[in-house]
Amino acid sequence: MYRFLAMFAVIMLFFSACSIKEQTIETSQPVKLIVKTPSVKLSGIGFYKRGGKYANLQIFSGGVITMDYKSAGNICINDKCMTRGIFNGHLFLYGHYDELIDDILAQKPIYDSQNIIKTEGGFSQHVFKAEAFNISYETNETEALFNDIQNNITIQITKLGKEQ
Repeated sequence: MYRFLAMFAVIMLFFSACSIKEQTIETSQPVKLIVKTPSVKLSGIGFYKRGGKYANLQIFSGGVITMDYKSAGNICINDKCMTRGIFNGHLFLYGHYDELIDDILAQKPIYDSQNIIKTEGGFSQHVFKAEAFNISYETNETEALFNDIQNNITIQITKLGKEQ
Protein backbone atom coordinates (compact mmCIF):
# COMPACT_ATOMS: atom_id res chain seq x y z
CA MET A 1 0.00 0.00 0.00
CA TYR A 2 2.81 2.42 0.91
CA ARG A 3 4.63 1.50 -2.26
CA PHE A 4 1.54 2.42 -4.31
CA LEU A 5 1.20 5.79 -2.50
CA ALA A 6 4.89 6.56 -2.97
CA MET A 7 4.69 5.72 -6.67
CA PHE A 8 1.54 7.83 -7.04
CA ALA A 9 3.25 10.79 -5.32
CA VAL A 10 6.28 10.54 -7.62
CA ILE A 11 4.07 10.43 -10.73
CA MET A 12 2.02 13.42 -9.56
CA LEU A 13 5.18 15.38 -8.80
CA PHE A 14 6.53 14.59 -12.27
CA PHE A 15 3.37 15.74 -14.04
CA SER A 16 2.97 18.89 -11.98
CA ALA A 17 6.61 19.87 -12.58
CA CYS A 18 6.15 19.49 -16.34
CA SER A 19 2.89 21.40 -16.56
CA ILE A 20 2.79 24.92 -17.93
CA LYS A 21 2.68 27.37 -15.09
CA GLU A 22 -0.07 30.00 -15.26
CA GLN A 23 1.38 33.38 -16.19
CA THR A 24 0.66 36.42 -14.03
CA ILE A 25 -1.34 39.00 -15.96
CA GLU A 26 -0.38 42.58 -15.06
CA THR A 27 -2.50 44.40 -17.65
CA SER A 28 -5.47 43.54 -19.83
CA GLN A 29 -6.63 45.87 -22.59
CA PRO A 30 -9.37 45.58 -25.22
CA VAL A 31 -7.85 46.36 -28.63
CA LYS A 32 -8.55 46.55 -32.33
CA LEU A 33 -5.85 44.96 -34.48
CA ILE A 34 -5.14 45.31 -38.19
CA VAL A 35 -2.33 43.31 -39.81
CA LYS A 36 -1.58 43.53 -43.53
CA THR A 37 1.35 41.71 -45.08
CA PRO A 38 1.83 40.10 -48.48
CA SER A 39 0.70 36.78 -46.93
CA VAL A 40 -1.55 37.79 -43.98
CA LYS A 41 -4.64 39.99 -43.84
CA LEU A 42 -6.23 40.18 -40.38
CA SER A 43 -8.58 42.62 -38.73
CA GLY A 44 -10.50 42.19 -35.52
CA ILE A 45 -11.23 43.15 -31.95
CA GLY A 46 -9.91 41.32 -28.92
CA PHE A 47 -7.85 41.48 -25.77
CA TYR A 48 -4.15 42.11 -25.21
CA LYS A 49 -2.80 40.81 -21.90
CA ARG A 50 0.74 40.96 -20.61
CA GLY A 51 2.79 40.40 -17.52
CA GLY A 52 6.51 40.01 -17.05
CA LYS A 53 7.87 38.34 -20.18
CA TYR A 54 4.47 36.97 -21.17
CA ALA A 55 2.09 38.45 -23.75
CA ASN A 56 -1.21 37.15 -25.09
CA LEU A 57 -3.31 38.67 -27.86
CA GLN A 58 -6.66 37.09 -28.64
CA ILE A 59 -8.67 38.34 -31.63
CA PHE A 60 -12.34 37.40 -31.95
CA SER A 61 -14.79 37.19 -34.83
CA GLY A 62 -18.41 36.29 -34.17
CA GLY A 63 -17.54 35.41 -30.56
CA VAL A 64 -14.95 32.85 -31.67
CA ILE A 65 -11.18 33.24 -31.25
CA THR A 66 -9.72 33.62 -34.74
CA MET A 67 -6.17 34.31 -33.55
CA ASP A 68 -4.56 33.39 -30.24
CA TYR A 69 -1.02 34.82 -30.03
CA LYS A 70 1.11 33.82 -27.04
CA SER A 71 4.63 34.96 -26.40
CA ALA A 72 6.88 33.84 -23.58
CA GLY A 73 10.01 32.10 -24.83
CA ASN A 74 8.80 31.04 -28.25
CA ILE A 75 5.82 32.47 -30.09
CA CYS A 76 2.66 30.41 -30.43
CA ILE A 77 -0.23 31.26 -32.73
CA ASN A 78 -3.32 29.11 -32.36
CA ASP A 79 -1.18 26.51 -30.51
CA LYS A 80 1.42 26.27 -33.32
CA CYS A 81 4.73 27.31 -31.79
CA MET A 82 7.88 28.60 -33.47
CA THR A 83 11.07 30.40 -32.55
CA ARG A 84 11.04 34.18 -32.64
CA GLY A 85 13.42 34.17 -35.59
CA ILE A 86 11.11 31.99 -37.67
CA PHE A 87 8.12 34.14 -36.65
CA ASN A 88 9.94 37.32 -37.70
CA GLY A 89 10.84 35.76 -41.04
CA HIS A 90 7.20 34.83 -41.68
CA LEU A 91 5.52 38.04 -40.51
CA PHE A 92 8.13 40.71 -41.19
CA LEU A 93 9.96 39.01 -44.08
CA TYR A 94 13.21 39.82 -42.26
CA GLY A 95 15.02 38.50 -39.18
CA HIS A 96 14.55 41.53 -36.93
CA TYR A 97 15.58 41.34 -33.27
CA ASP A 98 13.59 38.75 -31.29
CA GLU A 99 11.28 41.05 -29.28
CA LEU A 100 10.14 43.34 -32.12
CA ILE A 101 6.52 42.16 -32.15
CA ASP A 102 6.30 42.37 -28.34
CA ASP A 103 7.62 45.95 -28.43
CA ILE A 104 5.02 46.90 -31.05
CA LEU A 105 2.16 45.31 -29.12
CA ALA A 106 3.28 47.05 -25.91
CA GLN A 107 3.79 50.34 -27.80
CA LYS A 108 7.45 50.50 -26.76
CA PRO A 109 10.28 52.01 -28.83
CA ILE A 110 11.90 49.62 -31.29
CA TYR A 111 15.56 49.14 -32.21
CA ASP A 112 16.89 50.59 -28.93
CA SER A 113 14.98 53.87 -29.51
CA GLN A 114 16.97 54.56 -32.70
CA ASN A 115 15.93 57.87 -34.35
CA ILE A 116 13.18 58.42 -31.77
CA ILE A 117 11.29 61.71 -31.76
CA LYS A 118 9.15 62.32 -28.68
CA THR A 119 5.67 63.63 -29.41
CA GLU A 120 2.79 64.65 -27.17
CA GLY A 121 1.49 61.37 -25.77
CA GLY A 122 3.91 59.15 -27.67
CA PHE A 123 6.81 59.07 -30.13
CA SER A 124 7.73 58.38 -33.73
CA GLN A 125 10.65 56.51 -35.23
CA HIS A 126 12.07 55.95 -38.68
CA VAL A 127 14.42 52.96 -38.95
CA PHE A 128 16.03 52.03 -42.26
CA LYS A 129 18.37 49.29 -43.43
CA ALA A 130 19.23 49.27 -47.12
CA GLU A 131 17.81 46.30 -49.04
CA ALA A 132 16.10 44.97 -45.87
CA PHE A 133 13.45 47.31 -44.43
CA ASN A 134 12.19 50.89 -44.23
CA ILE A 135 10.15 51.26 -41.04
CA SER A 136 7.95 54.13 -39.94
CA TYR A 137 6.62 53.58 -36.40
CA GLU A 138 4.36 55.96 -34.47
CA THR A 139 2.56 55.70 -31.14
CA ASN A 140 0.29 57.89 -29.07
CA GLU A 141 -1.83 57.23 -25.99
CA THR A 142 -4.32 55.03 -27.84
CA GLU A 143 -2.62 53.72 -30.98
CA ALA A 144 0.53 52.19 -32.44
CA LEU A 145 1.12 52.18 -36.20
CA PHE A 146 4.00 50.16 -37.65
CA ASN A 147 4.69 50.43 -41.40
CA ASP A 148 7.49 48.72 -43.27
CA ILE A 149 7.15 50.51 -46.58
CA GLN A 150 9.76 48.39 -48.34
CA ASN A 151 8.11 45.04 -47.44
CA ASN A 152 4.48 46.25 -47.59
CA ILE A 153 3.72 45.44 -43.92
CA THR A 154 1.28 47.34 -41.69
CA ILE A 155 0.42 46.60 -38.06
CA GLN A 156 -2.04 48.90 -36.32
CA ILE A 157 -3.13 48.46 -32.71
CA THR A 158 -5.80 50.70 -31.24
CA LYS A 159 -6.66 50.57 -27.54
CA LEU A 160 -10.36 50.43 -26.79
CA GLY A 161 -11.82 51.23 -23.37
CA LYS A 162 -9.85 51.18 -20.14
CA GLU A 163 -6.73 49.20 -19.30
CA GLN A 164 -7.19 46.90 -16.33
